[in-house]
Amino acid sequence: MKPLLRLRPLILALPFLLGGCAGTMQRIADCKVGDWNLIGHKDGIAGEPANFADRKEFCDDHADSKQAAAGADSLYAAGWNKGNWELWSGWGEQDGVKGLLPTQYEQHAASSDVRKHGTPLNRPAYDNGWTMGNSSYWHGIGRSAGIDGQPLAAPLEAGRSRAAAMQMRFDEAAFSSGWQVGNRTFWQDAGYNDAHNGVPDSELQNRAARARSAGVQVQEDVYRTAWNAELVNYWRNLGTEDAVNGREFGMRSKEARARGLKVLETEYRLAWETRLTDYWRQAGADDGYGKPFLLDNRIANAARDQVFVLPSTRSVYTAAWQEQNARYCQPEVAFERGRANQGMAIDVCRAELRDQLKHAYVSGQDYESVSARHRQAVNDLEELNGRINDGYHRLSRLEREMRNASEAKDRPVNEESKKQDARREQERRELLDHIRRNERRRDDARVWVEQYQRDMERLRRNIY
Repeated sequence: MKPLLRLRPLILALPFLLGGCAGTMQRIADCKVGDWNLIGHKDGIAGEPANFADRKEFCDDHADSKQAAAGADSLYAAGWNKGNWELWSGWGEQDGVKGLLPTQYEQHAASSDVRKHGTPLNRPAYDNGWTMGNSSYWHGIGRSAGIDGQPLAAPLEAGRSRAAAMQMRFDEAAFSSGWQVGNRTFWQDAGYNDAHNGVPDSELQNRAARARSAGVQVQEDVYRTAWNAELVNYWRNLGTEDAVNGREFGMRSKEARARGLKVLETEYRLAWETRLTDYWRQAGADDGYGKPFLLDNRIANAARDQVFVLPSTRSVYTAAWQEQNARYCQPEVAFERGRANQGMAIDVCRAELRDQLKHAYVSGQDYESVSARHRQAVNDLEELNGRINDGYHRLSRLEREMRNASEAKDRPVNEESKKQDARREQERRELLDHIRRNERRRDDARVWVEQYQRDMERLRRNIY
């Protein structure tokens, strides 16, 4: 156990060693590239102190070239300064976006990671990042107020009060900018929702009146742009829906005009015809795979099924039916359906193919029957191999016992030992008979396995 205990610390440390190895390999790769600005930047953003001498010594040991380029120390310093700035600026921006106070800087400065790496502090960089994050924070609050349809004055004053209570800098410009974005989104959403629900754009007058009375800025152009764009989808969706629900343009047009809604006949009819074309194409495909040509029956029942017949219905249905019928009337399909004992509507196929398909279907049934016998023969073969192997193991053990008994110098020679020898010899002969008998049966089973395999290959091959 002592050697294992000595190895345990190494095993536990292996993940850390591998991680360190990966970092070392990357540093070596950076050395070979020789970009000292990049090397410095990586050290700075990783929170490492600036240490050109150590980096140069490491690169001298691992890089192909032993000499750093002229001015490498200046390039390293410039890269490190940029990286260190980005590190502290990033922390400041994260805190500012979360609405935290700039006093979070002290917590970063006292953190275990900063102490562990000896990260040089950079208050100006943190403050710069925090200011950007703080602007994003107030921009987001203003945007939310604008999206909610609130006037600017009330949430702006609430923002000032909130900032004062938290002793935080209030960025009024960012808040107002965010509110403008939110207000635009508010009118975009209003236009989209009205058009999506089939509400006439005259509703804008009511919305605008309510907004102005509440002190909310009105953006009519934004509303109308969103409404006009979504109205196209509204009529397209209606056309798609109506095509398979027994409704058509005349009915929808009358309803829309009664509500004062703008009518887009072209968009409706295009979507309506596209959906019906897809319907008849799918009907042809469904019927084509194993069913007769049912177009006339489907046309007769179109009203019951709440669909319409187009001038292109016959050609669309027929092309889809023929394509799927060609896929269905294949020897491979008949063979596999025969194997699965599934029905095969051979009469829907062309007359010149039917005999071949019947043959393929029966071949599939025969194949499955032979396949079952093949599996049984394989199982028998495996069982016989197991018996034979077991017999040889028993024979080997018995012969070893007989050999040990004959070689034992102190073994008494008497009637009992002679009877024991005779029993072992008899058992040996019986084992040999057992092994030979099963070997003959195994040979027969192997012949059947091969025969069934050939029969299966012949049945599959002869479907063409």
